[in-house]
Formats: sequence, structure tokens, C-alpha cells
Amino acid sequence: MPEPTQLESLRVTDEPAARALRQDTHLLGLFLSPASPSDVAARVDMPANLVHHHARRLAGLGLLFEQRREAGRVYYQLRARTFRVPSDLLPPQDPDGNGRGDLRDLTGGFLAAYERCWAFMRDGEEDVVGFGNAEHPAEPLEDVTDPIPVPFPAHLDRLTLRLTPERYARLARDLSDVLTRAAAEGHSETGDSCTLAVLAFKDPAQPAGTLSLSRNLNTFLGLRDRAAGIHPRPG
Repeated sequence: MPEPTQLESLRVTDEPAARALRQDTHLLGLFLSPASPSDVAARVDMPANLVHHHARRLAGLGLLFEQRREAGRVYYQLRARTFRVPSDLLPPQDPDGNGRGDLRDLTGGFLAAYERCWAFMRDGEEDVVGFGNAEHPAEPLEDVTDPIPVPFPAHLDRLTLRLTPERYARLARDLSDVLTRAAAEGHSETGDSCTLAVLAFKDPAQPAGTLSLSRNLNTFLGLRDRAAGIHPRPG
């Protein structure tokens, strides 16, 4: 009997499978190629029996399949390289629904990284909020030449300004292109797992007729001052 093969694409129509696909993304990715739970456990420093349990559970949900048995080991593989989940299967109001689960995870991960960086900050640092106009521009951020005390400092760069729908779409795509290029380059030969995210949305908190733009930089990436500069809208 021929060994089962991995599909290129699979549509998920079962809610538990959709939930597991979101919650267990990292673990599922370790089975892109055939792997035994014991081997995976050694790679991620998890108890082997726990990985075996999750692999059987994910196989039962149709996300993994038993690719082969060899030398007393079971080898599992992702059922498909791409999973497609209908948008209404986990609606946004669901705790793990479209968007909400990702935003919760991103927020929690960023806050944890921010707290770690804060613990390594130099004494005497200060927040700076600058206001300016064409006649008196806000002061630029001060550069820092001292070594960054943490290898992967938290970084948040936010800009709010008036945009036409067409310009908004162009800028959002330009930002995502940076991540597309990073994905094409792939993993560095050494280093740790890091998350880069692009978030863009119409901000209902901004007055409809505002003529100013705001920039907020909250970073430990080689800048001493985390500042917000508010400047007049050009033209």
C-alpha cells in the first residue's frame, strides 16, 4: 500500500480543527516534513509524551496524518501545506476568532518583550513629548551610541495621518512588502524567533476634521528618547 501524501491545500470546515489550527500553529509547523513526536520533543525541549499526545490529537482533527511507522516510531506530517478556513467558522466575536486571537497574542507577546527591555533600560531615561509646527519644528530624537543592552529590543513605530483610501492601500501594501522580502530571505543562520507585525486601520478616535498628524515612537532600538512629535499636515 503506498504511503499517504501531503496535500497542497485543504479547506477546514470543522470548528475544533480551525481552533486547533490557530492555537497550535507553532507545533504544527514542526511537522511540515515527516517527523516523530520524540524527535520534535528533543528539538523544542518538551516532554516526549506531551508531544505524542498533541500529535495524536491533531491527527484526530485531520491536521496531521500518520505518514509512516519505522523502527517502532510513528512519523506524522501536516495534512496539507496550506489550510483554508471559512471566515465565518470563527467569527471575530469568538475569543479565538478571525483577528481577535492574533491581536491578543501579538499584544501579549509585545508587552512581555517590552517589560523585559524596560528592566534593562539605563537609569535616567525619560519620555519626551514634542510639539511643533512649520516655524518651530519638534526636536529630533537623540541618537544613542552606547550598546543596546538587549539583543532583540521591543520596537513600536506608529503614525496617524489623514489619507485617501487609495493612498492608505498603497502605504499598507508597502509596509507589508517589507515582511514579504524578509520572508523571501528566510531564517538567519543563527538567532532567535522574532515577530514583526504590520497593523493599519482607520482610527475612529481621531476627529474627522483634524489637520495634524501624529507620530509615536516607543522603542529600545538604539534611541534614548521615546517621543511623540505632532506636526502640521503638509499642503
